[in-house]
Amino acid sequence: MVHFFLFDLIWFLAVWGREQWLWLTIGLVVVLYLSAWRYLWARRRTLALYIVLGLAAEYLVVQAGIISFTGTDHLPWWLVVLWFGFAAMAMVVFTWLRERYVLAAIAGLVFGPVTYFAGVGLGAAQLEVDAFWVGVTYSLVWALLMMVLVYLLARDTDKEQRYV
Repeated sequence: MVHFFLFDLIWFLAVWGREQWLWLTIGLVVVLYLSAWRYLWARRRTLALYIVLGLAAEYLVVQAGIISFTGTDHLPWWLVVLWFGFAAMAMVVFTWLRERYVLAAIAGLVFGPVTYFAGVGLGAAQLEVDAFWVGVTYSLVWALLMMVLVYLLARDTDKEQRYV
């Protein structure tokens, strides 16, 4: 649970502070990794894959003209760092979602767009299309990302059980 609250702080610093607080955001992401380093190290390939998938999804949404991030036409560094933090937190905190695809999808549908609208409210991004379509896009993207996370967590568990 500590990892979840630490990530909330990371999210706020990344979105509100952006480049000005990037050094502190990076520091807190390092603390997050250090606090679960054995678990994350054992799952480093899964972690890396999830980070890449998340950043690819962000990039595609930006390239599709759905949203833009303040100060850049691409992905800002604070968002890249945020994905490193989210992936680590999600792998540690959301293990209880393993094989609960519907629940993971619902969580993504609901909470995914909320964070982007909050980021827009904090000035970190701008909507490039109607808010309805931004909500639909991020609901679908995050439902998919959460189901992929659940699949990856289940796959890692299967690997652990085969080698015990």
